[in-house]
Amino acid sequence: MKSSPYSPDLFMGEIYDKVCAKPYENINTAEDALKAGEEIRRKAEKVFGLDRIPDKISDYKLVSAGKALDYPEYTLQKYSVEICKGLESLIYILTPKELKENASGVVALCGHGYGVRQILKISKRGNKKSFNYFDNYQKNFAVELAKRGCVVIAPELFGFGEARLKKDLIKPFYISSCDELSHHLLPYGFTVASMRIYQAIVCAEILLKQKNIDKEKLSCMGISGGGLTALYASVLDERFRKTVVSGYVNTFRDSILSLWHCPDNYIPGILEIGEIYDFASSIAPRELLIESGKKDKLFPVDASMKAHENIKRVYSLIGAEDKLHIDIFNGKHSVSGRKAFDFLAE
Repeated sequence: MKSSPYSPDLFMGEIYDKVCAKPYENINTAEDALKAGEEIRRKAEKVFGLDRIPDKISDYKLVSAGKALDYPEYTLQKYSVEICKGLESLIYILTPKELKENASGVVALCGHGYGVRQILKISKRGNKKSFNYFDNYQKNFAVELAKRGCVVIAPELFGFGEARLKKDLIKPFYISSCDELSHHLLPYGFTVASMRIYQAIVCAEILLKQKNIDKEKLSCMGISGGGLTALYASVLDERFRKTVVSGYVNTFRDSILSLWHCPDNYIPGILEIGEIYDFASSIAPRELLIESGKKDKLFPVDASMKAHENIKRVYSLIGAEDKLHIDIFNGKHSVSGRKAFDFLAE
């Protein structure tokens, strides 16, 4: 291997320890733990900068974007909704046929792949699809939740699928616009993550206006990049009473900063607030379920387990041990669902 005295390897290897905050390190009481969580949420508002997103719309008007698909257990309707002036967002709402009076409402957030269709089991043209691309690591989880009685809203996240830049739409479906969008948003003071978190919060607003939704049963679930969105949306918006984060809870040091990841994972200033597990801890005492695969190469399980222990400590301090649920499953980077689906449907 070539070497140069000017290579930044040493600097990059040491900067983490100098910058990364440890907000819970000297916390030993429930009161202080709750205060630390409030401080994380306050700082997160500045880092994600949702207030910097221009021309946000507050009155969301759903416009049907196609015929509803009818399934034995639920119906699937496609909508368009303007979320910023000049920016339409595509969303799908899955409504169970046997809708309970106080149903659970879930914001379902897809990861990288071919967009929201990967959790809906529909084709590019919006028809029912009987086969899956790749290994279907997302397990059609929006469909699974609808089958269990949840009203599910699933947005096409900024930069994925139909929400890619026009020039990227001719490329294979699995190529996102994350790279260019991530770079181009930085000068404006916010990120792709900011846009996706905003989308998740908009979806929560829309769900809460639906009939039969129990406000105390509003939740969100995401896998991988969708897990990132679910985690930080729940940090910023306490209306999410339950959160499922699949394939993301780990450490920045062992995953995002040690392995190749999409640019949408890199958020300026985030380490000055804390680690991934500190953000997850700030959700306490609300309910949190974490899925981590033993064979996940993007988010190594050893670091995930370290993160779990840190989160457990905070939940225990607050007296909310029963609100934290962890599913370490024998699988790759994927949704598990063996605990999560029923957890969100309860």
